[in-house]
Amino acid sequence: MVFDRIVIHYDEIGIKGSNRAVFEKLLIRNILKKLGDLAYNCIRESGQLITFLEDGSDLDKVKDILRRIPGIAFFSPAARCGLDLDEMKKLTLELLSGREFDTFRIYTRRANKDFPHRSMDINCAIGDAVVEKYDKKVKMKGADITVKVEISLKHVYVSLEQVPGVGGLPTDQRQKVVCMLSGGFDSPVAAYMMMKRGCEVIFVHFNNKNQESCSVKNKIIDLAKQLSKYQIKTKLYIIPFERLQKEIIMNVHSEQRMLIYRRFMLKISSAIAKIEKARFLVVGDSLSQVASQTLDNLEATYSGIDTNIFTPLIGLHKKEIMAISREIGTHDISEQPYGDCCSYFLPKHPELHANKGLILENEERFDTDASVKDAVESAVLSEF
Repeated sequence: MVFDRIVIHYDEIGIKGSNRAVFEKLLIRNILKKLGDLAYNCIRESGQLITFLEDGSDLDKVKDILRRIPGIAFFSPAARCGLDLDEMKKLTLELLSGREFDTFRIYTRRANKDFPHRSMDINCAIGDAVVEKYDKKVKMKGADITVKVEISLKHVYVSLEQVPGVGGLPTDQRQKVVCMLSGGFDSPVAAYMMMKRGCEVIFVHFNNKNQESCSVKNKIIDLAKQLSKYQIKTKLYIIPFERLQKEIIMNVHSEQRMLIYRRFMLKISSAIAKIEKARFLVVGDSLSQVASQTLDNLEATYSGIDTNIFTPLIGLHKKEIMAISREIGTHDISEQPYGDCCSYFLPKHPELHANKGLILENEERFDTDASVKDAVESAVLSEF
């Protein structure tokens, strides 16, 4: 028996009140765009979404795509039958045919409260049919297979697995943010956290030609491609930074260079945000994880930046960040060696408590507007 439909459940969307329909439409649009020619329709039915698969669709590929779409709490490949108990029994037996299992359970969810049989009665009736046909044991906890029966207003959907999704809210392409993407573990996770909240994330990476350019560029592109699995489309701006960096090295004391680097990166990212009509910047800062992320240094770094800044990792421990990076598939890419342009010509003992006034005074030595304009005009844009 072929699973030709996917029953999709959301959680947070369900509490959006009068705006619920808006989020459902966004999620349906995103599902169809990501699945492409694997599916031909997606509809709302009895508080859930039903996605219709094209004949011959690769189910493993469908599952791999759906589990990364923000807004989906969980989903189940399913087959459909009519609102009839005998049809439910027949379909369940067909789905179980040829499968190896010793124990099973039946779980019925009855969105259609007018259906004449109670959930418990349905469980017992279908369970009895399975025992009679296959001589298997019922096990309510830890069963080898759980048969899920979902009764909507018009149809019944039967499934044998439940696949967890990302959760959160569906991507809204009007809610754009710009994320500074380094090659480390933190910024990809920060981007993912914003994707889960419905934002479309645009990436900016600062490149120094003194780095191992091919390996670094490939690593950044690999990170952007992996993260693109969690949103509809992805843009990556690669900014040449070596000329501005040399100027900073020549004019700023080593203890303050990192903060000046980052301030220019934020200003350049802010300019990109204006081009893209993005409303916020996103950074992977975690409070006091490294010297540049102390309270004093963050205040000095963010001060006067004319685009608001989100720091979704600010209260997370490094272990928590690493765990998320493994979940989303960026860990092994981030682990690859590369030369971060911020690591050049830094002191052994960097500034921990920067004087904001002194940092701003150092910045006045530069023609900031011209430097930002030059960097933006030199950017190389890729789309995935």
